[in-house]
Amino acid sequence: MHDDDYYLKFETGFSKHGDEPNVLDFSVTLRKYSVSDDGGGTVLAGLNGFLVQPGHLPERDDQWYFAVFDMRSGHSMEAFRVLADERKLLEKAIKPSASWDDCGAVAHLERVWVDPSLRGRGVALRLMREAQHVLGRYGLLVILKAHPDGDDVSDAECLKLATYYQSDKQLGFAPVSKRKHPGWLLAVWHEPVVRAGDLAFFYEDD
Repeated sequence: MHDDDYYLKFETGFSKHGDEPNVLDFSVTLRKYSVSDDGGGTVLAGLNGFLVQPGHLPERDDQWYFAVFDMRSGHSMEAFRVLADERKLLEKAIKPSASWDDCGAVAHLERVWVDPSLRGRGVALRLMREAQHVLGRYGLLVILKAHPDGDDVSDAECLKLATYYQSDKQLGFAPVSKRKHPGWLLAVWHEPVVRAGDLAFFYEDD
């Protein structure tokens, strides 16, 4: 911690989706708390997504799965199309850690963001490792698009960010297809892995 007047803490929360009780929304945040204030803290970084685990993965004609992704964001609809239409690419991406038949749940990491003051410190990867700790379970397929914030983001920028996300080998991300789906990554989180040294608090002088 940089200053005795405040501390930074990672926190994870879950809630049922208001329109679909079989879907769990989740968030991982890094919050700044004042030691002299009992307030809720200021969010300095966050990861948002949702978990759906019906026991099978989506297919093109699965209207329930389609509706789950359709009620989210544009990236979620793109995620559904990748999941439903690109089985051969996905099967190749998750080998040899898992097979398609092993998977019966999907977690979509919709957005990751970090305050500019903390960028370059590995915070985004830490948020994902926190998610892996709480979400990890047998048969969990994880999908996200490495997409920097902002408009008119190029494929090259997505690929660069994807390379950064892949640098953390514990997360196990592999590209779906750099050419066809630049930035889209896939992993299987069979276990709630915890990295040694990942404490509840973030120390700014690390």
